[in-house]
Amino acid sequence: MIALQAELASEWYLLLGFLALCAGPLMVWALRANVASTVALDSFCLITISGFALLHLLPESAEQAGWLVLPLALLGFVLPSVAERTLHHGHAGMRRTAILLAAFGIAAHAALDGLFLEAGGHAHDHHGHAASHELTAWAVILHRIPEGLGIWWIVPRTLGLRAAVLVTATSVAGTLVGYYLGSQVLTEDSQSALALLQSLLVGSLLHVVLHSHVPAPKNERLLKPASVGGAALGIAVLWFVIHDHFPAHEHGGPATVFVRLTLESAPALLLAYLLVGLSHAFLPTDWFAHMTRGPKLVQALRGVAVGLPLPVCSCGVVPIYRELIHKGAAIAAAVAFLIATPELELAAVTLTFRLMGGEIALVRIAMAAVLALGVGMLVASFASGRPKQAPAAADCCAPPAAPPGGLGARMLEALRFGFGPAVDSTATWILTGLLLSAMLMPYVDRDWIAALPAGVDVPVAALLGLPLYVCATGSTPLAAMLLVQGLSPGAVLALLLTGPATNVTTFGVLARLHGRRFAAAFAVAMWLGAVGLGYLANLLVEVPPMPAFGADAHASTSAWIWLWTLAALFLWSLLRQGVRPFLERLFESPANADEDGGHEHEPAPPEQGHGCCGH
Repeated sequence: MIALQAELASEWYLLLGFLALCAGPLMVWALRANVASTVALDSFCLITISGFALLHLLPESAEQAGWLVLPLALLGFVLPSVAERTLHHGHAGMRRTAILLAAFGIAAHAALDGLFLEAGGHAHDHHGHAASHELTAWAVILHRIPEGLGIWWIVPRTLGLRAAVLVTATSVAGTLVGYYLGSQVLTEDSQSALALLQSLLVGSLLHVVLHSHVPAPKNERLLKPASVGGAALGIAVLWFVIHDHFPAHEHGGPATVFVRLTLESAPALLLAYLLVGLSHAFLPTDWFAHMTRGPKLVQALRGVAVGLPLPVCSCGVVPIYRELIHKGAAIAAAVAFLIATPELELAAVTLTFRLMGGEIALVRIAMAAVLALGVGMLVASFASGRPKQAPAAADCCAPPAAPPGGLGARMLEALRFGFGPAVDSTATWILTGLLLSAMLMPYVDRDWIAALPAGVDVPVAALLGLPLYVCATGSTPLAAMLLVQGLSPGAVLALLLTGPATNVTTFGVLARLHGRRFAAAFAVAMWLGAVGLGYLANLLVEVPPMPAFGADAHASTSAWIWLWTLAALFLWSLLRQGVRPFLERLFESPANADEDGGHEHEPAPPEQGHGCCGH
């Protein structure tokens, strides 16, 4: 009798899972007739699918197969872009290959879902794990609603109706296999293999959901609030479905760590935005005119001095560098500017003071300035003449010019820019850094870091930072988390040196402007300089106490005021931009920021796909 009840319960879970999956196309059909609901649905799918992929599928894969899933997920994210470029050259078979790989990945995840649904029905057979199995089964059922939504919202517009049917059928078949055969077929080894395949799916899902959307018409003011409303609903669904999947840490769960980090960060960020606005409003208009005279050391010093107060991050500095070279700036000055500007942005410096203490912040400033000066002077000798032609920088990335008018007008402009465009350009990175720090802390093992051979962490951290495109402000909370978990100050600072100032696109731009020899010299000099300065920092700097992660949860009233003020600024920025433009700040290309004049897209009808960045 008990076995029969268990069988009926598990089949009931299976039926509910299929109904939840089928609810997706029905909801898409019902909601896409109205423009506002279409925009809200697009934001909902963006948040739920990308959030579920990053916060549930990827950790689940890592638990099954280890950290090898991370490069596989990155490969899954990059491969579709490579395939799309190949398709433009007439290789239509790549599309079928991409669909086949995606179908295999979905089948792998669906098989694990089927196994969990079957286990949920037999939960009472495992007395100690009954509640856990039942909650997992319900989590599977609930997450299949946004899964079906995502399939039928994205796939028909990008790959066609047949592909959507194929993906849905693959999910159903994989679920059945996992339900009926999972306990016999899915051994520990086979589950690891499925987890590796699932990690490829994570990357491809992120690519598809970020590069396929319906832009909102610009003349509809109510559509951006609808977009934010859809995203808020998506966040609520994600929280309900997956918040129990994160392991607790000695300082609390991810939500607790996030709140404490944000409480610590808010005053520094608000001060930084004010300073950025003042720099924008009061900088002289001829600030860039003094970068060409004197010996190389003086030129590099001027490049650092010019870049220090500018509110320009990793994306904006490359187009400005191209414009400086085009206008005849000295190579040493331009390269020093290229390195120092994103490294020493005011928000990053003030946040470092707040999270890691004054000593680390001062050392970070000194290391960035020394690296900019040294690399600027060194690589200037590798330049093979001045480029004949370089495109002008876009207006959004151009150096700021002080507005006309008296003190009052300039103060108003400082407030407008500091708490407007400056927030828009950094809020996404800051939130991402805070969220990743809070979520990764339980997975970054102190013992594993302590077991690393002495000194190896510095060159590895510097090497990891070279190809990455990260914002100096957004990476600061991550660096603070790594410092808390035992990474040496030199390794943390080496990562903060190479990460914001270098990436693959920067090397490509330098190669096109000055030649491959110059780009290679720049990369080697950056790595060697960061490693040497990192080792020096380990000799001079002790690990400071880190109150942001372990402080008393009872924060002062003023701290909460700063936090809610920052939250209001970020929410207003989100409403000004819309959810997709807000999130696409993470994927702005330094290479083409000056070619397309920003990241606005022409509106497209709701039934047509329109990808960002030209896809």
